Amino acid sequence: MIRTMVCEKEGCRGNSFYIYTEENNLVIICSECGERYSLDVSYYDYLMLSSCSQCNNDTFKVFKDTEKEGVYAKCTECGNPPDKVYIDESGTQVSYEQKKLDEMKDVIYRLNERLALMENKIDILGVDQQVMQQSLGYVAEFVQKL
Repeated sequence: MIRTMVCEKEGCRGNSFYIYTEENNLVIICSECGERYSLDVSYYDYLMLSSCSQCNNDTFKVFKDTEKEGVYAKCTECGNPPDKVYIDESGTQVSYEQKKLDEMKDVIYRLNERLALMENKIDILGVDQQVMQQSLGYVAEFVQKL
């Protein structure tokens, strides 16, 4: 179930936060009282920036999925998510499109490796078949001589 995060400081019930990412954690700061919270987001392949992707607002409602790992943010002004920066496997900042292209290249590379392995196995089976045919020929020749 997805729940709206609300400030837990006594006397504060703020539900809008300033956000930024720091060392695989999403740091959220209550916009009313300044209370800080840190949420683990190391499982994401991107970093959330502290501004809205549409209107550049810097306050967000933050939602947490209680069943699965997941933290979501929505701009308090327009409802859009914050800007995101994607990180590739080498730790370099890349666009979403580049990240998806890299993932596709990796899948194609692994498929090519598996295809080459299968071709190699087929070649080995062909050689084994020739050996079997020769062996059967020798056996048939031996049986005829008996």
